[in-house]
Amino acid sequence: MKKVTRREFFTKGSLMTGGAITGIALGRCLMFPPVVQAAGVEFSESSCNEKIKTNQKILVTYASRTGSTGGVADKVKQVLCDSNAMVDTCLIENVKNLDSYHAVIIGSAIQRSKWLPEAVDFVKTNRKILTQVPVAYFLTCLTLYFTGEKFQNKARAYLNPLLETVPEIKPVDIGLFAGVLDYEKLSFIEELVMKRKMKKKGIPEGDFRDWNEIESWSERLCLKMIGKQDRAA
Repeated sequence: MKKVTRREFFTKGSLMTGGAITGIALGRCLMFPPVVQAAGVEFSESSCNEKIKTNQKILVTYASRTGSTGGVADKVKQVLCDSNAMVDTCLIENVKNLDSYHAVIIGSAIQRSKWLPEAVDFVKTNRKILTQVPVAYFLTCLTLYFTGEKFQNKARAYLNPLLETVPEIKPVDIGLFAGVLDYEKLSFIEELVMKRKMKKKGIPEGDFRDWNEIESWSERLCLKMIGKQDRAA
């Protein structure tokens, strides 16, 4: 057996300890990935019909991690704008006051089988005013990469904790939409986790949002939030 010098012993020991610490840290990140996105993520915010004389001002607000839910919110806004509504689209953390809105549409990406926490907190914080105006919910998730009633029911169940926590708010409609899987918009650790998870589920990378479905839902929402008379104005 080769004799190990004192210096070699401490050098190898340091490397092994460093490797173990790195492994533990990586393991913790795999179990509890940090909420961090890669660079270049954009979140849609805009307004329309600001000069139109109307009493139908609507807020479309959303919570997102990689921006794809904002794309859905922006499409909803476009349909409402075409129906002569005054609409603001805002990231949920940037909404400061709901007093000027006559209807509110709230959406969120799904993480760990539920709405993002800031979306839930928004509803809970504003529950009083949200019971006095028409409200709609929507979500985006990769569960809806698959079609069929089984997956629709599974996606709808992601909202059950919210509906049970704030039962006094009765949404006029709930939109369920497929999301986007874009590894470039994830942090390194999140990418590792998601690749393993999605491979197991059989979900490839890609944009699975059905824009025709989102537009149809938004048009139905117009009738419930604005009404036929104002749509024709």
